[in-house]
Amino acid sequence: MVDKNTIFGGMLTTLGANKKTNCDALGIPWEPKYMLIGDANGTDPVPSPSQTRLINQVYKAQLNQLRVSEQDANVLIAELVLPPDVGGWWIRELALEDKDGVFCAVSNVAPSYKPLLEQNSGRNQVVRMHIITNGTSNIQLKIDPSVVLATRQYVDDSIKNVLPVDKAPGEFTRVKVNSRGVVTSGDNPDTLAGLGIKDSYTKAEIEAIIAQASALPVGATVAFPLDKVAPGFLELDGSVKSIAAYPDLAAFLGTAFNKGDEGAGNFRLPESRGEFLRGWDHGRGVDAGRLVGSWQADEFKSHVHQLDSPANPTGFGQDKVARGNRSDSNGTPLTTATGGTETRPRNLAVIWCIKAWNAPINQGNIDIAALTTIVEQLSIRGAMVGASKARMNVSVASANATFTADEVILQDAGGKSYRIKAFSQTVNLASALKGLGAMDVGGAPASGYVALYALYNPATNARSLMAVNATATVAPELYSGANAPAGFSASALLTVVPTDSGGNLVVCSVEDRMVTIGAKLIFTGAASVTNGPIPLASTVPPNAVRANGLMGLGSSGVGTVSMDIYSLLGGVGLVRNTATVSTAGGLYTHSFSNLAIIAQQSWWVSASNAASGTPVFNAFITSYFI
Repeated sequence: MVDKNTIFGGMLTTLGANKKTNCDALGIPWEPKYMLIGDANGTDPVPSPSQTRLINQVYKAQLNQLRVSEQDANVLIAELVLPPDVGGWWIRELALEDKDGVFCAVSNVAPSYKPLLEQNSGRNQVVRMHIITNGTSNIQLKIDPSVVLATRQYVDDSIKNVLPVDKAPGEFTRVKVNSRGVVTSGDNPDTLAGLGIKDSYTKAEIEAIIAQASALPVGATVAFPLDKVAPGFLELDGSVKSIAAYPDLAAFLGTAFNKGDEGAGNFRLPESRGEFLRGWDHGRGVDAGRLVGSWQADEFKSHVHQLDSPANPTGFGQDKVARGNRSDSNGTPLTTATGGTETRPRNLAVIWCIKAWNAPINQGNIDIAALTTIVEQLSIRGAMVGASKARMNVSVASANATFTADEVILQDAGGKSYRIKAFSQTVNLASALKGLGAMDVGGAPASGYVALYALYNPATNARSLMAVNATATVAPELYSGANAPAGFSASALLTVVPTDSGGNLVVCSVEDRMVTIGAKLIFTGAASVTNGPIPLASTVPPNAVRANGLMGLGSSGVGTVSMDIYSLLGGVGLVRNTATVSTAGGLYTHSFSNLAIIAQQSWWVSASNAASGTPVFNAFITSYFI
């Protein structure tokens, strides 16, 4: 009798297992097709692989579904749907039969009565068999849709498979549908292009049209009777402007008023202050021989003055002076003087301005000139004063060197910054020179150091180098001397380099803030030492903050030798070289980098010897950073 200890389940029959094995070997699909239902004559059946039929079959129908279990790839699930008009018997045993009539699987189930409609109890009943097999890749089900029923779960799952998954809910102005008309995605474009509208102007196009629709074109010259410049205009004051800031005006003027010192990316405005404007002759012949935009000095038109002598104030008679005479008939000089420093008509002082840009929006409120200044300052605010991608190579000891940089950031005493592109200037340390392009006070130090500063005149866009003695003190980031020419208000420390006994620059290479020199010995010894000072004044300038170098170890015997170099007593920033000398007289070299120079121009060393002979300790600096 069935109770809580009864086990239900099924398996492939011997015939079914053989059939599947044969199909696998031949590479042809195995096709279970029918489910058999039996009542086992009211008994509790125990399935056996040797079975070839059910104990008492009561129903046979084509499978509704045959699938692989989602939980176990070696378990087949066969499904049959019993409609309401089928029944009147108990379900106690199940079997599968393939398309060739092979009795291939058998199972017992918990007894269940399938009623008929005339029993006043009708239902669709799903019957499932779970069959364990050693592989499901070669099993196939072919269904005649006219003889099977779909379960509700099957229909629900099928609909879910048709509908797109994981789509965000919401309201959309544009959706995409598939070939079944099902919405697969949606979005909310915020531009006309995003909505696919092609017969309209874009925002940029509209702004460009408005910009060109100004009443005055870029380049028009207008006079203002107040010390104010209206938005969209620049005063014609001969100043240098950025091409990037005023591209339309730069394109209009070109280089017509440039003097050659504007610098890359700049152009110059014409100068109108204190000048009258005159219409260009342009072929008329009144003021011939001039170029448009050219300047013309003042001039008197040729004329005649007739003067009377004191002896004959009427101007008639022998004392009348002919044109060109400067005295009367008695030789008395005839002179007259009147007027001021120039010839001019009555006039009104105005500011002549040029239309520099067209503001597409808020034209009456935008001050592009002020905005440009602010943007330029913001773009360099916080940038380190100095040069980037800087180079200076001194291949032989010389008083001359050229410093180049892709960009130099300078600053004035008030904190205002300036960015200079393509900087390239030469310095000469000769003692006879002083000022721009030379030493600030004349004469370079012997066996010392010089700091090179970039100097800049914002008013004229002029730039130069100046060298300062930096042997005894740390050179500041900005030039602090009193010998910069007037107008050179912005500066930046570029580098600090050594000089030889003749005051020439030593052979070296500058790359940004690093100065590479020939290897200079800073320590040598033949005995152990503890916390020994290493003075660096003859090797690196006071500005040096880090250095790279080499340590060499050796011994006349065999054994271990070791050397430490550090920034401060106590081993701060320690670098170490330890070598085991296996051959007497061997020397072992070790490089180190970025060792901090915390105490100005000072390091410390400890060296130990555990070898059998006399040790050798050497240390060199090859480059330093300022």
